[in-house]
Amino acid sequence: MSTVREYDNRERAWIWLSSALGTRVRLTEEFIYLNDGLLPLFDAALSGGPLRFPESMKQAQRTALIRKRAESEIDAAIERALKAGAHIVTRDSEDYPYLLREIYDPPTVLFVKGRLRGDVKLPIAVIGSRKCSDYGREVSEHFGRELAGAGVCVVSGMAAGCDSAAAWGALSVKEAEYPTIAVLGSGVDIVYPPGNERLYGAIAERGAVISELEPGKKPSRESFPQRNRIISGISKGVLVTEAGEKSGTSITVGFAHDQGRDVFAVPGRITDVMCRGSNRLIKDGEAKAVFGIDDILYEYGAFVLRDEPKETGADRIELPAEQRKLYDELVLGEKTADELCEKLGLEISGVNIYLTEMELSGIIKRLPSGKYSV
Repeated sequence: MSTVREYDNRERAWIWLSSALGTRVRLTEEFIYLNDGLLPLFDAALSGGPLRFPESMKQAQRTALIRKRAESEIDAAIERALKAGAHIVTRDSEDYPYLLREIYDPPTVLFVKGRLRGDVKLPIAVIGSRKCSDYGREVSEHFGRELAGAGVCVVSGMAAGCDSAAAWGALSVKEAEYPTIAVLGSGVDIVYPPGNERLYGAIAERGAVISELEPGKKPSRESFPQRNRIISGISKGVLVTEAGEKSGTSITVGFAHDQGRDVFAVPGRITDVMCRGSNRLIKDGEAKAVFGIDDILYEYGAFVLRDEPKETGADRIELPAEQRKLYDELVLGEKTADELCEKLGLEISGVNIYLTEMELSGIIKRLPSGKYSV
């Protein structure tokens, strides 16, 4: 873990600016420019010399810059992060992600729990709806697991739904050396949503939980769009696993396009309202349709050699005629017992028996929604 003495002058300058100006990146850069660069500005500040302030800078911000320029104030900012169980990574730190340096407004500093790496081999963001369907959750977990197994670092916002499922999928790959990063829209010491404590701890242990907000800052309506630019900025590409027509994922996709990042989307059923947003991205040419991780890895010259898929239990054994009918219907998509009865003209009592037998045999599974799938 970092200590006060491990930060050089340039890093301490960034910490000073962050503690005084927060996440106002463009204002910070204008201030640096007006004072001939980061170190000349910092030297002038430490010596009590005159500072040139941008016209748009408020008096309260000018006062904060002068008040917090003392070495003791910078040490105190570092100590606050340490007390929250985090350390600070600045733009000049070697573990600041190199891809993030390229964007229009890279964070001045990042507060980190875990270990952040500047040279992540292949970071891919996996995002989707918070209120996702069983399909969206399953697809997100699948891609998270498959990508991590191929050496990809899965980036997410640790939101409920698709984001969390993707992170859990990545963490399920025990041999993955650096499986996932979570970018928060709150202070790095605040678990949001609150039910994600276990996921938060697992990511911090094997990857990194990061935020540009100071520890203790609660999430707000404004902080999530700011967070989203980091999710796409830290990644080579963004994968949308499921998104409704008005999903917040569109904000991240917009940042990805502005930052020159690749955008991918998993096609969904055309009748499913939860897939309208992701399907529209594909239709409008804003995202490349993907059906497996090779469609993503191909873009970066990375490939995964796989064994031929094994047969399922349903393919290996001869199913009774009625079970075969149910299986063939479920291959086409998830259905409830009542939907299967209506589709096949079978009695509910018999269907429930067949479904139970197939579930116990591992051929199908029952989803939280009450539907069944292969």
